[in-house]
Amino acid sequence: MKINKEELQKALDIVKPGLASRELLAQTTSFAFQRGRVITYNDEISISCPVKGLGEIEGAVLAENLYKFLAKVSINEMDLEVKEGEIVMTIGTARAGLTFMEQITLPLDEELRLGSKWMKLPSDFCEAVSFVMTASGSNLNEPLLTCVHVSSSGYAEASDGLRLAWHAILDETPIKDIIIPARSIAEVVKLNPTRMSEGNGWLHFRNREGVEISCRILNEDKYMNTAPYVNMKGNKIILPEKLDEVLARAQVFAKRESLLEEEVHIKIVGKVLTMKASSESGWFEEKVDMKNNIGGEKNIVIPPYLLKEILKETSACEISGNKIKFQGEHWIYVSLLKTNSKK
Repeated sequence: MKINKEELQKALDIVKPGLASRELLAQTTSFAFQRGRVITYNDEISISCPVKGLGEIEGAVLAENLYKFLAKVSINEMDLEVKEGEIVMTIGTARAGLTFMEQITLPLDEELRLGSKWMKLPSDFCEAVSFVMTASGSNLNEPLLTCVHVSSSGYAEASDGLRLAWHAILDETPIKDIIIPARSIAEVVKLNPTRMSEGNGWLHFRNREGVEISCRILNEDKYMNTAPYVNMKGNKIILPEKLDEVLARAQVFAKRESLLEEEVHIKIVGKVLTMKASSESGWFEEKVDMKNNIGGEKNIVIPPYLLKEILKETSACEISGNKIKFQGEHWIYVSLLKTNSKK
């Protein structure tokens, strides 16, 4: 059957984040073809994308082999045929065959069944979870601190125990309380979904192009009580003007493969703020004068993506004891400070 190579490549790029880094479960490093869609599954997330022309092809092929082969082909029109345990690709004068597993062993139908109809997702859902997800942690021994909590009361929040990000969800579209790993949410927002459905231990999202992503949710009844941090009051200070320009330079050295891993370090001593960032290839440091003299030494570590969003709305913050709080019209960010008081 005829298929457009570019369209297939685009679909493979979309579902690629759903591949496992190594095959702990059979076919988790493969692209599966089912009901006209290409699908990946790694036991944490599953992504599927429709592809014109796949028709009745059903089975799985090792992802690395197919992906690398298509990258070396310049002709767009290709023909696919499943024959004697292989998927045979004919492109121009070239033919290639890859081992094809005609039985899909991934638990797609067993685990990814929809538990409810597709319902409209709040229009500001992605904005809210994108803001808070970078405040989550990475310690898998404390799974609650690696997640994003979306409340039916109309807000999203995340905390690693040292910092907290909170963002209102103003759209009145009803949504159920959910606790979902932040690294899964990071993949969800890339697809800009508009619909959501509940499943058995999974949450499913779909965008306007028909791409679907399913995420395993945390089996917890309640999130931690964050109200004392959200409602804290303190002494107000103003950050230096043009700190966003300093941040733009620091971001070059804070760049990582994932937004969740990026961070800049800020130290305030007296009336001087120093911003630092580093990577394997280099480091950055810049000092800026402040209007306020806060006394002693205070340090904050913050994702540059999050600080950039904060500075778009405000350069003011509040300090209370060992905590610093930024607040905008619809969001709050609180971080614990390391404070060295001068004697």
